Amino acid sequence: MASGSSSEFSTQLVTQTDTYLETIRECVDRLSTLVERYASGESPHDVAETIRALESECDVQKRTLSSLVTNTSVREFGIRNSRVHLNSEQLVKLYQLLDEIPNTAEQIAEDISTIDPPREQWAFQQYHEITEHARTAMATLYDAVHEFIHLLCSPTETGTITDHISDIRETESACDSIRNDIIAEAFEGSTTQPLLYREFANNFDHLVDTMEDTTDHLVLLSSSEPWITAEPGTV
Repeated sequence: MASGSSSEFSTQLVTQTDTYLETIRECVDRLSTLVERYASGESPHDVAETIRALESECDVQKRTLSSLVTNTSVREFGIRNSRVHLNSEQLVKLYQLLDEIPNTAEQIAEDISTIDPPREQWAFQQYHEITEHARTAMATLYDAVHEFIHLLCSPTETGTITDHISDIRETESACDSIRNDIIAEAFEGSTTQPLLYREFANNFDHLVDTMEDTTDHLVLLSSSEPWITAEPGTV
């Protein structure tokens, strides 16, 4: 950051992070729409193109945020942002982990658009169920990261994101169960392409896995910090 006060840096970091999170959330929302429309017989191409554009926006926003953190000097951080300075490397890692969410959503959208799998209702209803869980988890992750960044930019405030972490872990476990049900039905039923449905089930489940990976990093970041509690059961 070439110039500006420490308060301006804080404002930029919070605002740009929120914008990044909103774009990621929109990407996940659109994937759920794509699955629902595809199952009903509509073409996936328009929505897939939108997801592709959103993923590209996420790439730009991630690079901008990473640059903001890494190119700001100690003097520009100031005492107000000492928490950011001390955690700058892991903060950049957080943004990279978040980027895996739109990357995964885009890959699923591309696969559906390109492969054009049979629109088996039993499978796509459950795929859609996973994407709805993903939307819920992403909304929770949005709140968790927003709170984390807000506290990171405060010299005195303390807080907790334990409920957010617990909720996302529970959602990820629910998606694991749905994935397993899809795979079991694919190989026990009459479908002629069980491997294809297994691959899609794993990919949809991976979308929520990437969100849990991000919460794991938040827990790691918070483990040695007295100003935030992230791990359920800790004080």
